[in-house]
Amino acid sequence: MEALAPLAGPLAGWLGLYMVVIARLSFVVFLMPGLGEQAIPVQMRLVVLLAISMAMATTGVIGVPVTWPLSSYAAVLFSELTIGFCLGVTLRVTIWMLSIAGTIISQSIGLSQLLGVAMEHEAQTMTANLLSLAGAAVLLSADFHISVVAALLRLYGEIPVGALWSLDLRMLAEQCFSAVGFAVLLAWPFVAVNLLYNICLGFINKALPQLMVAFVGAPLLIGGGMVFLALSVIGLLVVWKERVIDVVGWM
Repeated sequence: MEALAPLAGPLAGWLGLYMVVIARLSFVVFLMPGLGEQAIPVQMRLVVLLAISMAMATTGVIGVPVTWPLSSYAAVLFSELTIGFCLGVTLRVTIWMLSIAGTIISQSIGLSQLLGVAMEHEAQTMTANLLSLAGAAVLLSADFHISVVAALLRLYGEIPVGALWSLDLRMLAEQCFSAVGFAVLLAWPFVAVNLLYNICLGFINKALPQLMVAFVGAPLLIGGGMVFLALSVIGLLVVWKERVIDVVGWM
């Protein structure tokens, strides 16, 4: 026991540092596009979190926090959890953009009643699932998760351990609002086509009252909307991917 006494201080400091890194990365990993999807088991995401935290804690870039008294260390942990939550939400907003755009597109082309697999906490429309899965695949294929880890390590220079006051909450709120606006902008062509379709349908119904325009127009709207979506989904994802870094803000 006496031989282990000199190791108590360094060991406690390293464990405190490891827990602080886990606190900041927990929400980031569990909300990260691709790695944080509900389809991935929690055990797998936990292993990824512990591995990334171990790698970052051993770099020597992150300062060792004060682990005594415990009240000060608990305040540091709370600050790191808050910072990680804010950073994780900005990452998740990139996928929520596609979910919002997909929901609006589904409403516009008449597919809102067809629900897909619950990729989030509740079932979404098929179009929202399609865009969310495609967006996560695009980001993973572009090594987005590696860029996030590198940005997190660099961010310790701007937001040190426990420095909650260094987090610009106003900028994060503005990024979220701009992301919602951009999601609506992505779906705007479908909304415009739906508006034009309904205007034309109204003129046809006025000119031929005896024609059941709903039976003719509904299949046309769904079929044409699916063709339009198939032709525009690649361009939509390309435009979205170019905006992802701006939406995240801290990468």
